[in-house]
Amino acid sequence: MSNTNKVEQAMFTTPTQRDVAKAAGVSSATVSRYLASPDSVRPAAAEQVKKAIEALGYQVDHSAQSLKTGRFFNIGILTPGIGPFYWEVTHAIQSLLNENGYFTSLFITRDIDNQFHSYRDRLPPFLKKRYLDGIIFFPYNTREDDQLLELLEQWGRPFIVMDRAIANPSIYQLTVDNYHAGWHAAEILINKGHRDFLFIWGTPQVPSAYDRYQGFSARLAEAGIPLGSERQIFGDFFAEPTYQAVSKALPSLPPFSAVFASNDSSSLGFIRAAHEVGLECPKDYSIIGFDNNPEYARHIIPSLSTFSQPLRELGLDAARLLLTLINGGEAEHRCMYKPQYIERESVSAKL
Repeated sequence: MSNTNKVEQAMFTTPTQRDVAKAAGVSSATVSRYLASPDSVRPAAAEQVKKAIEALGYQVDHSAQSLKTGRFFNIGILTPGIGPFYWEVTHAIQSLLNENGYFTSLFITRDIDNQFHSYRDRLPPFLKKRYLDGIIFFPYNTREDDQLLELLEQWGRPFIVMDRAIANPSIYQLTVDNYHAGWHAAEILINKGHRDFLFIWGTPQVPSAYDRYQGFSARLAEAGIPLGSERQIFGDFFAEPTYQAVSKALPSLPPFSAVFASNDSSSLGFIRAAHEVGLECPKDYSIIGFDNNPEYARHIIPSLSTFSQPLRELGLDAARLLLTLINGGEAEHRCMYKPQYIERESVSAKL
């Protein structure tokens, strides 16, 4: 019987792993290996199995798989919230994991009503019940998240830290080089002739905001340019809080001609508040954002100079790394990604 006839015959019943093997012309053991780890099967056979699964509409029985392998085919994603950064990276993670037969469970680690909860006296349910094969964690620079990191080290299953550099070299981590991006932003503006700066914070506890500030202020210090507290505004990564903070601060701000904002939304809030008091960009000041938000960075007037992060690459690599660890493979413990500067109309030379 041809493979086509095998597929047609199996389509009228609920397909099993054995049906997939017959349709693909391989053994059931090959199908099992493919379901556990596609890379463990020869490419030609893997392609046949993949086509058979798609043609039959085969669905993995995760309960049965868990009994056989001790795996739950479920990955936990621990994130402080869902903003543009987290959404893009998480979407890429979920896409690749789903392709490999894994579900994902999303856990929000920031409790709005109780920001400073402690993990010392209560083990989180997702660790206590042990129904996850691995975890991808986006931690803040907080005592609570440090506690959670300690629990994950004791957990005994693979986990990855995202977007925060951890001193412990045994922890797998994927980070963006925010420090050098901040340094580069200052370098660009200094080379344009600017000497009077402002910095707009995101949430200070977020590692990326802190690292961007550190890099930015370090380059200014090299040039002998101070960045005191009177030149720092707290915008919390959102346009409206930045707008409110800038509107309040503008009457007492020292003279400035260049601004570095922790993200693009902060830039929007600043530009609006400055416009309302008669300051126009880039005639009166230059501004650099961060994220290259696809919804508006290129489309606002003036178009926003900003840094683009490889968010999809970051998410896909995180998913691949975790699958490698789950399957007993080895990998580099640290991987760092470089943001790309995109210059647009919001930056000009100091006249």
